[in-house]
Amino acid sequence: MKLVKTILKISAACIVLFLLGGFVYYSQYIKPFKEQMSKTMLVNFDMNLMVVQGGGGNSGILLLDSMVLVIDSKMYEAAKELYATAKKISDNKPIVLVNTHYHPDHVGGNDLYSGQTIIAGGNYSPQQWKNETGSANLPTIWVKDSMVIETKSEKISILNIPNAAHTESDIVVYLHNKKVLFTGDLVLNKQVPMIMGAGNAPGYLTALDYLRHRYPFSTVVPGHGNMGSRKVFDTFSQYMLDMKEAAEHPEKKDELISKYSDWTHLPFFMSHNATIRKFKL
Repeated sequence: MKLVKTILKISAACIVLFLLGGFVYYSQYIKPFKEQMSKTMLVNFDMNLMVVQGGGGNSGILLLDSMVLVIDSKMYEAAKELYATAKKISDNKPIVLVNTHYHPDHVGGNDLYSGQTIIAGGNYSPQQWKNETGSANLPTIWVKDSMVIETKSEKISILNIPNAAHTESDIVVYLHNKKVLFTGDLVLNKQVPMIMGAGNAPGYLTALDYLRHRYPFSTVVPGHGNMGSRKVFDTFSQYMLDMKEAAEHPEKKDELISKYSDWTHLPFFMSHNATIRKFKL
């Protein structure tokens, strides 16, 4: 009987410690991260292109002569605000939505675009999409390779990355005349990537090298963090190379990680060590 009581006391103590640890982790890391992620900032690139940072993944609204192109639909209230803005400037023109990938922070507002064209990567199956996004509207066009939209004012390339990287079917959008590249979560600005599920760390390097030589972009809109010059792309590429080197040469790990001490991260899941582990698989 004493043994049973002892086991119950130990079990109860473990549960309390687990709950306390979870509360501390949420309070110190998850809550501030969610609050920061929910904030939005509108950047007018020019009179036809708006970039809405935050509120989920970064988004773009491009006004064209025949349509409005929206890149990533965000989540929660930010998704509603993005859609309202796109609808307002569309002046009854059709809205075309491009999803860079199927994670909820980038497709959480898809249901608002019912009846519109939704474009996404063709390496997903409809069932995978439903499993990941829940009730969000399925894409109406699945791009296996690439597609081009040409209007009087802009040429837009929508490219499906051929290899698994952040997910198994990442899409990038390139605006040729503006030389702007929307990367989705293939590139982040001063934020550690979360590589889970089908995510492939070496695949990031393959995809980034592929993009570097594909388009002469001068402005990068990353999946998260501020938009910026080509330096944003190069810095993130170097980060992935450094984490690969840390995986191959553990004695250099601390030195390499210290270069990115000011980057946003979450212990365990979205951390330098987590990225390094992905390179070791």
